[in-house]
Amino acid sequence: MNRVAAIASAVATLAFTDASRAESFDMNAPSGIERTLRSFSGANLDIRQVYHGGSGNIGEPKSFAARSVSDIQMIRAAIAVNKPLLHQLNAKGVLLGNIVNVDQAADGGLTVYYL
Repeated sequence: MNRVAAIASAVATLAFTDASRAESFDMNAPSGIERTLRSFSGANLDIRQVYHGGSGNIGEPKSFAARSVSDIQMIRAAIAVNKPLLHQLNAKGVLLGNIVNVDQAADGGLTVYYL
């Protein structure tokens, strides 16, 4: 009986782990990040420039995979709809056309990457 309970417990733990991992992947998928951007309040916002100093090289942050052009356009459109977020980005010198990616943290915060 203990063996059955231990196996059931292990299976349940693995199932929850996979569901949690799938949820975190979904929130950074284009459709998930778009929903977040449209309703984001700006409470936990991190802004990072991906241009590397005087070297002239534009590098990708290692925390996310590069997005397609259509994904970047969708991200920019979602930010444009969220006027408070757009104003907050503009106040920090980030132009909408320079945004190349957005990454959502597990705590709901966003990191916006721009050129």
